[in-house]
Amino acid sequence: MALGASVYKVTLNLSDTDRHVYLDTKLTLACHPSETEERMMVRLLAWCFCADEDLVFGKGLSTDDEPDLWQIDPTGAVENWIEVGQPSVDRIKKGRSRSARQTLFTCGRGRDQWWPGVASELAHFSHLTVKHLAPEETQALGLLAQKNMTISVCISDGAAYITQGDQNVTLNPTDNLD
Repeated sequence: MALGASVYKVTLNLSDTDRHVYLDTKLTLACHPSETEERMMVRLLAWCFCADEDLVFGKGLSTDDEPDLWQIDPTGAVENWIEVGQPSVDRIKKGRSRSARQTLFTCGRGRDQWWPGVASELAHFSHLTVKHLAPEETQALGLLAQKNMTISVCISDGAAYITQGDQNVTLNPTDNLD
């Protein structure tokens, strides 16, 4: 029998001063059995950076035809195809063919070896935004994961400041991997 996804409930306070998005919301995240809590928390962070009333989580790692998150307008058109981790170029191409823009948050073990192999091909993709997350920052973010979370996220000058109780994590996404 296959293992089911673990469900995480999030009460989120988001203040994105860069985009002037301010909201209090409740989210439910499903963590696939093969997904780490760290990756799940990066999906939550991606949701915060791209927050929009039409933004939803995809069905998960086992679904090839959906991204990790996507913004779908009321007509059904995909506005933003959002991937987390180290997706294949073919997966990003699928997003390019189905959406107005794509956003990629790179993270995970092996990312520094994966990126040089895909960077030159992805450089030709118009409407693709790539944000690299440092491993030590995403590891610290992963430690905040709890089945029931109350999290505050402040995004300012491109950085995310995450607070849960007395724990604080800062993430500074970069556009380039040096």
